[in-house]
Amino acid sequence: METPTSTVHDYSVIEQADMHLGHSSSGLLLPGIDPATRLEASRLCARDVLENHVFFNERQFHNHLIHHLLATFSMGASAERLQQIFDVNKPMQRPSVDCSDKVIITADNIWDHLSQEEYYPGYVAFFKAELAGAGDEWKSVATRYFLDPRALSMTMSGLFHPLILFGYGLEFESRVITAMALAQGFVHRVAFNSILVPETFKEICSNSAAPNMAEKGASLWKIIRAMRVDPLASKLSFDDTPYSLTNSTIPEDLAIKYAKMWHVEATETSVNKKYAELLSVIAHIYGSVSRPGYAMVFEFAIMHLLTSVYFLPIIFDALTVDQQAVLLHAHSVQVLVLFAAVGCPELYFTAKEPADVVASLEACSLEDKQTNPWFAVFEKAIASNDMHVAKVVRALWRGSIISAFAEDLPETDSYELPPPVNWLRIAQDTVDIITASSFEDKEKQIQEGKRTWVRGMIAFDEFWSKYGEKI
Repeated sequence: METPTSTVHDYSVIEQADMHLGHSSSGLLLPGIDPATRLEASRLCARDVLENHVFFNERQFHNHLIHHLLATFSMGASAERLQQIFDVNKPMQRPSVDCSDKVIITADNIWDHLSQEEYYPGYVAFFKAELAGAGDEWKSVATRYFLDPRALSMTMSGLFHPLILFGYGLEFESRVITAMALAQGFVHRVAFNSILVPETFKEICSNSAAPNMAEKGASLWKIIRAMRVDPLASKLSFDDTPYSLTNSTIPEDLAIKYAKMWHVEATETSVNKKYAELLSVIAHIYGSVSRPGYAMVFEFAIMHLLTSVYFLPIIFDALTVDQQAVLLHAHSVQVLVLFAAVGCPELYFTAKEPADVVASLEACSLEDKQTNPWFAVFEKAIASNDMHVAKVVRALWRGSIISAFAEDLPETDSYELPPPVNWLRIAQDTVDIITASSFEDKEKQIQEGKRTWVRGMIAFDEFWSKYGEKI
């Protein structure tokens, strides 16, 4: 019997887009995913590259199709589910734009058209050629462009979306996804203009700690608590939008001040410890902003801190240890600015039952579905039609595997570490709370009792009075 026409797929798009998916050893991928499913993931990612723009509207809102496909693929999504994800994402996308003579980017003009979206196809073509010409060194070439001081404020902008797509490119060893990510970063408009300009960022990386902090630097846990009581934070305003002039300038000033106090040495040991510390603090911010007496919420901008930090170890593999320290500083200062941008909220940490920690990828073998509680989380994340949930779960999964942070961090009064993170519980809460679809009318879904991310100045009483759901 012939295969129905509706199920016949054109696999030539894989070669046309040069979409061949591998996988980095630093990425998380369930063992046992079959080759047919991998082929479908390659085909659907290829279609996204060929058919869709990296921004789905002129406000530079980001195409999440590859994010959604590869996050769920890594947790065991079926070929059928991957097709459903493609189909539900597709209608909102802008069509791709071909490169023309007017938008050609070369080594001579690469720095002349930053933050100019009309040059996106030219940047894609340029970076494709650069990475193809680099042979086996293509990841090193890509990271050199990504971390170039002239581009860093853009590649780290947009709630980390260029970094996230860049991370997917390196994780799945795809030159074309990596080229798209670099192009997206180079044409991105910049939010929080001052924090990553070369002169300021050089000061941050120099670890010029304030006189009242320990000589070896403060912990991130101590830093975010200090930010909450800083007189400058009291000038933030609920009446202004989170990214108004007032509520952008003050977060920048706070982030620059306190980022200088977090010390990262350019050694493998320091980078590994400080990455784990960064991931733990982000997880606490993400999971602990809900006020007692109100239904639990997760804030949209803070969520992106978590979905982006997952990729740092993957990017580290292509960096020198000096570059790794730079990337940690660049990410951490964005963490501080976004923490301040939602008002420097108090964190309401409550001790819950200990999470079952996944010790290794082998502990997530497909035979353990009945006994490993993470599989129920994976299944809900795969089924979710929210485009971010699966990425959040992957970041928390990574946290459970590395067991928060190294136990041999400095144990002193001046270096205060956060409490242990309940990675599984936060992941369970995420898949149970974020039930609304990214692709349907939000207000209608809320009326039906579904819930989505909250956005805004969650540190303020007014936010909870206006938007909080009392329990």
